[in-house]
Amino acid sequence: MAATRGSVYFLSHGGPPTMFQSTSAPYQAWQRYGKEIAAARPRGLVVVSAHWENDQPTADVIAVNTDATNPLVYDFYGFPKEFYEQTFESRGDAQLLADIKGALGAAGVAYSTEKRGLDHGVWVPFKVAFDGRTDIPIAQVSLPGDSSPLSAARFGRALAALRDQGYGIMGTGQAVHNLRDLMQRRPTPYGAPFLEAVDAAVKSKTPVDDTINLFRHPLYRQAHPSPEHLLPIVVAAAAADPATDDVNEIFVQPEGALGWGMWSWTPKAVAA
Repeated sequence: MAATRGSVYFLSHGGPPTMFQSTSAPYQAWQRYGKEIAAARPRGLVVVSAHWENDQPTADVIAVNTDATNPLVYDFYGFPKEFYEQTFESRGDAQLLADIKGALGAAGVAYSTEKRGLDHGVWVPFKVAFDGRTDIPIAQVSLPGDSSPLSAARFGRALAALRDQGYGIMGTGQAVHNLRDLMQRRPTPYGAPFLEAVDAAVKSKTPVDDTINLFRHPLYRQAHPSPEHLLPIVVAAAAADPATDDVNEIFVQPEGALGWGMWSWTPKAVAA
């Protein structure tokens, strides 16, 4: 039987405290995402996080995690001890890894390999979404080393080929991300309008062009002092196909310097 075409997702992952805030709207949105994944049962998930940029500063070079045990990377600082004791159980898969390499190679996207694990941009929302563990294979791949939205788009298009093999593609970052303003409690008049721009770009008929154009938006530098939390949205938009996908809003909520946006692109139903 042919594989069911995989879907594409973007999750805002916020900060580590959200994984303990079970009554919060973002926590509940992660749970809805988990139910969507459980219903879709993808063959595996290929995940791109804001917190892993390839350290080779050249265009289109991607790092692929080859540690199938998916150890957790506690890449956050200054939190209580229990934050570093949290667990999330998952594994990679040899076929998934081979298929990722094949898709990148076929698209002419250079890659390296690295034994790494899942950073908090992945495992924090996944811990909530999957209630601490999942048997769906998960592989994390890095953002391009040059931090370019054009490279991110090319990368997303390369990953799109995996959808036909039944894999889901997911980006994780933050729709609005300015930690300095958050910590210093500065006014954030840019937060809501930039989030509106992101939401419109994701839902447009040309999401790749429109998400790339967010990097030219007059509020971009205020909403994102650095690009890494916005780049996974471009990857996801490029892996989606507005001609054959429906875009669904999982959760969108302005919250000042850390605006939330979560969406999925699912194959349109074929009329009988």
